[in-house]
Amino acid sequence: MGKEPTHTRRRTLQSICGVAVAGLTGLAGCSSSGDSDSTTQTTDAQTQTATETQTTTTANETTEQAEETTESGLEAADFVENPEEIHPTLVKATSVPSDEVLLGFRLEDSSLPFTTEVYRAPDDAEVQATETYDTQDLSQVDLLPESPQALDTVDTDREDIHYGTTTVGEPLKVTLVARHDTDTFDWSAWSRTGYPYDGHDEEDPALEVDCYCGGMNYTAPSGGTWARVIQVTPTERVDTGTTVALNWTSSRL
Repeated sequence: MGKEPTHTRRRTLQSICGVAVAGLTGLAGCSSSGDSDSTTQTTDAQTQTATETQTTTTANETTEQAEETTESGLEAADFVENPEEIHPTLVKATSVPSDEVLLGFRLEDSSLPFTTEVYRAPDDAEVQATETYDTQDLSQVDLLPESPQALDTVDTDREDIHYGTTTVGEPLKVTLVARHDTDTFDWSAWSRTGYPYDGHDEEDPALEVDCYCGGMNYTAPSGGTWARVIQVTPTERVDTGTTVALNWTSSRL
């Protein structure tokens, strides 16, 4: 609820109390001192009741606002979606061969009960394949190679940036992994941003992204593992030696 209804109810209560006090004061002018004392006590009781009512109303509204914020994942979480701001950090902390392109992946998942891991995918892994497993043993995850190799990372004041390099026209294929300890959990990745390119639909895109798709729902099993294969391919629009920061934002359903 907004603040305006609270003020309106308070003004109404104040008006009612004002009328009651004025009326009782008029009667007191025609009464003995004993009647006046009785009237004063009645007025004090009515004022106290009105104050208690205002306090209860305000407390209820505060509780309702807190419940609404908790129920809405987008209001409760703090999303930054700032690839342009983290791009200098990625450039400063890494180096890219003159004939390659460096791609940084930041999974903005602070509202989720796990930290997304990023590994190089097997060469024969099907892009956009998604699987769940009843184990957290990565050797049992067939969307990873036999010896899983995590991408290197760069620290930020938020989630780490995972990064790797590829050549123009060649995909950087990775497997996203979520190992989850508590109850089965559902979430969605709903936004991708990037700098200096974001890979969104264009007639001539700089990046081709087979994606951690917005609008799709995912499930991490209790005590198990979720995995999905994605890839990003820089096209000829991207100059070699370029560093690109991509940011995926996700939240609970």
